[in-house]
Amino acid sequence: MAEIKPGTPLHLLAEPLRQAFSDSLSTVAGSWKVSISAEEVAAAGDAAPLCFAVAASGGLKGNAAFELKTEDALLFAQRLLSETADPAAELNDKHRQAIEDFLRKIAGATATALKNPFGDVTLKVDRVEAPSWRGASVTFSASEGGATISLRIQFDSELLASAKPPVSDTPAAKADATPPAKLSTGDNHLDLLLGVDLSLTLRFGQRTLTLREILELTSGSIIELDRQVQEPADLLLGDKLIARGEVVIVDGNYGLRITEVSDPQPGADRFGMAAGR
Repeated sequence: MAEIKPGTPLHLLAEPLRQAFSDSLSTVAGSWKVSISAEEVAAAGDAAPLCFAVAASGGLKGNAAFELKTEDALLFAQRLLSETADPAAELNDKHRQAIEDFLRKIAGATATALKNPFGDVTLKVDRVEAPSWRGASVTFSASEGGATISLRIQFDSELLASAKPPVSDTPAAKADATPPAKLSTGDNHLDLLLGVDLSLTLRFGQRTLTLREILELTSGSIIELDRQVQEPADLLLGDKLIARGEVVIVDGNYGLRITEVSDPQPGADRFGMAAGR
């Protein structure tokens, strides 16, 4: 399995797609394990693959394409529609529509994830014949209970060329690139504490549930939080709010880009640790 180098345009596009694919799949079709590679999966037999075009506009421009082998598309649609798996069944319009609706869902989630590095992005999904162009491609392999589904995604050269986070020359951007100054509080004893590890918590939102509602939770249950998707997440030290920011993806892990600090006082004053307190 060929790995995709982190930080490349292909990785910046494919990783948010993989995360959205994995999250959306787990909510509608059980617990699936999704892997990603730069290898292509050849179509089997004479049947043409099921294809969907993806047109990107806004912060990203260009085209992509989803491709599913017919047998994978049938199994995938049967899982999405909670039908009994039947390899001999015919892939009908109901199956195709279920897959199209699912791909539009992950396109929307991916556009949200891409907003931080690229600004507002729109990804429009339409069912098409096989694309006439060829580009860099990745394959998502989803497995669950002995079943495996492969979804191939192609990216054209225009989309890959636009997948570079913009560099700003504004004073604020330059200030962000400046390493933070060392804390200076006037109390030399504070230096003894600067190497102590502290656990931070990222809070997306809250929800109050009754004991009955908690006991009724099962795998696949969805809990709606009290926060909109576009609202910043909270960064907590213990139970103290210290900052807010935008959730980002860094090399496949969640991260936080801080947009505001809860207390404007610098250094240790923020935590009431300055000398004389």
